[in-house]
Amino acid sequence: MPDAPTPRWTEADSATFLDIADVAVPGRREQMDVLLSLIPAAEDDAFLTADLACGEGLFSERVLERFPRSRVVAFDGSDTMLAQATARLARFGERAEVRPFALENPDWLAAITSPLRCAVSSLCFHHLDAAAKRRLFCDLAARLEPGGALLIADVVAPASDLVRRSWAATWDEIARRQSIELTGTTDAYHTFVEDGWNSHALTEPEPGEMPSRLYDQLKWLEEAGFSTVDCLWMRAGFAVYGGYR
Repeated sequence: MPDAPTPRWTEADSATFLDIADVAVPGRREQMDVLLSLIPAAEDDAFLTADLACGEGLFSERVLERFPRSRVVAFDGSDTMLAQATARLARFGERAEVRPFALENPDWLAAITSPLRCAVSSLCFHHLDAAAKRRLFCDLAARLEPGGALLIADVVAPASDLVRRSWAATWDEIARRQSIELTGTTDAYHTFVEDGWNSHALTEPEPGEMPSRLYDQLKWLEEAGFSTVDCLWMRAGFAVYGGYR
């Protein structure tokens, strides 16, 4: 059996991402707004959210602010990101728990000891192959409360080379525009280009990068027991999608 591809993500990538994420990710803040609006909870509900690949803890922070009786367990595989998230979420005390995880190793699921209202993942599941995604969808469905949601923000695979090239050009232009709008210069955009962040510019994914087509993932979510499955936002091959139990 061949060895699994080694993810290329490093702590240096984490540091660069912290610097240029709002430039490199199409509509990053808009994606977070959409995810937050889709959490199936009233403002005063007490519930648990799992934030998978929480990064510096921005989305976990927004959940805890929006829902003052909620709790979040935030996972990440990067020491840099874990340190950032721990510092950002410290003010929430016991309502926030930050934990290391390796996405491909299901042992981390044991840390979710209460039924989940929501599981959220950002730029993470594309590191799993198709079979692992399908298993994880089932594992998370089993831990969600009735009416709970799995909400995913991730890069997806294009259906054809024509689509890939279109997405690559659109992503490049979005990054250039966001660099100017957010920083007043194209410096962050040049870092984005020089460091090869536009994965759609490649004819084949790099080792450890295994995006799946959106159409396939929506079917897998239905097979795992989710209903109201849909794509909820999309731009340049980045999608917000998921379903409800």
